[in-house]
Amino acid sequence: MIDYPELSRLQRELDACVTCGICQSVCPSFQLSDRELLSPRGRIVLLRRLVANDIKPANISPETFDFCTLCYACQTACPAGVRTDLLFIAARKVIADARGIPTAKKMIFKTLEKPERVELGVTLGSIAQKTLGHKAVNTLAGGMAVPNLRTRSFLRGMDEILPPYTHKRARVGLFLGCMANYVADGPALAAIEVLRRLGAEVVLPKHQVCCGAPAFNNGDFDTARRLAHVNLKAFSEAGVDAVVSPDATCGGAFQHELPDLMLQADDELLELALEIKEKTSDWASFVMETLDPVFPPTKAPDLEVTVHDSCHLTHTTGKQDSVRNLMNRLPGVSIKEMAESTICCGFGGSFSSIYPDEAATWQRRKIDNMLATRVPVAIVSSPGCLATLQERQAHDHTTQVRTMHPAELIMERCDW
Repeated sequence: MIDYPELSRLQRELDACVTCGICQSVCPSFQLSDRELLSPRGRIVLLRRLVANDIKPANISPETFDFCTLCYACQTACPAGVRTDLLFIAARKVIADARGIPTAKKMIFKTLEKPERVELGVTLGSIAQKTLGHKAVNTLAGGMAVPNLRTRSFLRGMDEILPPYTHKRARVGLFLGCMANYVADGPALAAIEVLRRLGAEVVLPKHQVCCGAPAFNNGDFDTARRLAHVNLKAFSEAGVDAVVSPDATCGGAFQHELPDLMLQADDELLELALEIKEKTSDWASFVMETLDPVFPPTKAPDLEVTVHDSCHLTHTTGKQDSVRNLMNRLPGVSIKEMAESTICCGFGGSFSSIYPDEAATWQRRKIDNMLATRVPVAIVSSPGCLATLQERQAHDHTTQVRTMHPAELIMERCDW
């Protein structure tokens, strides 16, 4: 039997699956394809064959695991509690080692380690999108769908330490994430302002880099480990009480993938990762549980909103209620639930870039569910989900509902 270290550590997860198929009822990729191999059960059966040496990783099509939004709804649905969040990323590593990482992806991941190159690339990409058009830029990017890029990184234009507007209650390290830094800065700016209004000193370490999710989600663990080293060191040296991210994917990297999967062989880095893990929280949970906000009265009319649940908050941390609890604290705001609030919106990180047409199916389904509530505002707590849904709304000329980050709604309604 050939040993695949990443999978060998997860043998318990492979053994726990009883192939009941409940996971298929919540799996976006299975519902899109209707193929057993593209369902969580099919993938686990394939991995069992792999570790039993019945099949070689080079013979497994990358699509088998790439055609997955990594939403982990299957993990929540699984009666046996199989950790698909770890299994499927480990599988991508084994396949990438055997087949190699496509050149375009490899160049992108290598660039992520050099923030100055990332910023230059984003600036040039933004200019190219405006002059050449999105289709030309997507072609240059190896066929991937590139989101609307900013001409300048958000982090570059911000001070490293932002004092609170009131009595200091906590020192918070903010991990921005690439979507906030290079695509849509509105959610991050609002998130910072709310923290400062509620007494948090916000620290933005200038040396922070990508969380590593694009790399490890595509099997490039070496790049992800190097990025992790930079980030963990930056936030450890910042002397913060907590590490908060407005992006659940990035926060999830600190809480799950880094300590549970990628740093097991590096004792020194693992110890640092566990230290940061204990301090890490999603933005809404930190605001609710630590800052315990009391928002000022508002003269704004009562507002009914609906909430899209972030996949990572729902299926890896179980913290989706923190967003609802926060919205219920806002004077005059009430929540009307949409159908399928926990179903993936189609973003899925690189999924929406590699499979834009399939992602559009889920984007439209999510927006249709928002529209069915007949409320004017939909709350979307992940910047990636928010950006992809707003781009779909613009493309389809859907204006009946505003999609907003919870921090943006707070800043809009509070007379601070």
